[in-house]
Amino acid sequence: MDQRDRQQIQLNMGQLIQHTNYRVLMEECVRRRMLSEVMKAIIEDRYRDEATQHKKLFEKITKRGPMAFLTLLDICQHNFPIAYELLKNGGGSSLYQRNPEYKSLYRPNRVRSVSAGDYINYVNSAEIVRQRLGNLSIGSQSLAEEDDTKNNNDTVDETGETGGEKRLLQEFREPVRSQYQVELAVRRQNHRILEAYEMRKRNRGVVFIVNVITYINETHPTRNGAEADKDNLVSLFQQLGFTVFYYEDLTSDEFNNLVKELKQSSYLSTECFAFYILAHGNHTKGRDKIYLNDNSVLYVEDILSLFNNANCPKLIRRPKLFFFSICRGDTPDYGTLRLAEHTERDGMINMKKDPPNNMPTYADMLICFSTVPGYAAHRDRQYGSWFVESMCKVWSKHAHDTDVEQLMKLVGKDSSTYRTEQNNALQTLGSEQRGFFNVLYLNPGYYED
Repeated sequence: MDQRDRQQIQLNMGQLIQHTNYRVLMEECVRRRMLSEVMKAIIEDRYRDEATQHKKLFEKITKRGPMAFLTLLDICQHNFPIAYELLKNGGGSSLYQRNPEYKSLYRPNRVRSVSAGDYINYVNSAEIVRQRLGNLSIGSQSLAEEDDTKNNNDTVDETGETGGEKRLLQEFREPVRSQYQVELAVRRQNHRILEAYEMRKRNRGVVFIVNVITYINETHPTRNGAEADKDNLVSLFQQLGFTVFYYEDLTSDEFNNLVKELKQSSYLSTECFAFYILAHGNHTKGRDKIYLNDNSVLYVEDILSLFNNANCPKLIRRPKLFFFSICRGDTPDYGTLRLAEHTERDGMINMKKDPPNNMPTYADMLICFSTVPGYAAHRDRQYGSWFVESMCKVWSKHAHDTDVEQLMKLVGKDSSTYRTEQNNALQTLGSEQRGFFNVLYLNPGYYED
């Protein structure tokens, strides 16, 4: 389903539930093969009250194939005229038009978002679903066979979720909405002392964005608000002159295949590479991990390894930016009155020895996290992640004359002003550099070829 159509259902969920009849809607969805009998049985077995079943039905519809919205529209046209008007009149209108407050740049009183701490009590429901399926009277027919005649080309996994067609490596060109306009550079920026990375060609950069919004079997909560992150990030990097690859709800296999294809492609013959992932995450035993759509675990260090000098020679001496908009724990940061200072001992070097000429495995990397280890990151259900919003705001205003490391300092300063409404929780941007010894000016709009 198109992301805008999904948003239209989500934004009008309450009124759609009010102006539709669950039984009629469910039967029509099954009759038209948008949902299977198995999916119906799962919903009604898992949720006993009809109000919850009604809501889950609409959530399930948003996860179906490309024809799901049109099918729902047709059902409502024949059975629920008010719901039909809600969906029809909203089609194609932007999130900002429907929500004028979206244009506000600074909102100190935010409702606390969904973060890693919110799913501590979640259990892996895959086994529960399989047990319930075993108790249902659905015969010996497989789920794939049962849904073989559905009205889209999506594949179906063992729990009845759509998996979609094979993901292809292709530039993202769909129109997006964003409230940020990037200021353009009038000349190439240089540093007074340090050397600057080359950023002057039209083949400016490549960004690979992974946005995990929903999870198979609902093993983790839906990342409401992530659609706004998509619009803001895609728009920002497009305005910066980057080739954008954007993907939602990738599984482990899909992620690995796309990254492999990207590394083998000619796209990485570019001046700069950026990797951006937005998902649920955690930090355990000193390791940052990210949960993909199929609940597989992707470790941050493994991502960095994929693009280091040993494994991705095309990016040698090219600046590589990594952004992780994830939780790194479940502890809310309420701040503290005093901070302890810790200093590490400096190491000694032999100045008389000739410098080695071998190349480091990790070099030219700047790594940024939305929060520090052990703490939760916040995401507004309507406006998106605090980290993403601050970054898009700051980069749009200052990227034309400020280097990336200073930009991220400004991002950290801006996002640190946000507080949740209920308990004044905050978050602190974390970053590190690995051999990022030159300065990186993005020079948006400035080209020498």
